[in-house]
Amino acid sequence: MAEISRRQTLGKQERLYEKTVMDSVFQKGNAIHNSPVKLLWAIDPRKSTLPVKVAFSVPKRLFKKAVTRNLLKRRMREAYRKHKILKSSNEETYALIFIYSARKINPYAEIESKIVLTLQHFKTATGAE
Repeated sequence: MAEISRRQTLGKQERLYEKTVMDSVFQKGNAIHNSPVKLLWAIDPRKSTLPVKVAFSVPKRLFKKAVTRNLLKRRMREAYRKHKILKSSNEETYALIFIYSARKINPYAEIESKIVLTLQHFKTATGAE
């Protein structure tokens, strides 16, 4: 029997864009730091069909040009899309915010390895898969 492959997409329903939820993640969330990527996460009080909603951020203080910020966000989104969390074992919904914290532009391979490492730490902390 042929194995059904999952689509590696990152659609709008998987994005975290609600300001109130993002504020609660910044105020009450937990942090995992693997330089140059920092992950802030919290349990999302709203129940959703998806186990994880995610946002990406690059501080304007570190990178003045929007072109550079967008490049780094694209790299982080692509790495997350390839290695994202599919389900949560305890049926909780999580809100994640990835923040790029280095002062230089790292290559995609390095960003991807740090995103994967950060997701592994998150999975062990929460029991997600």
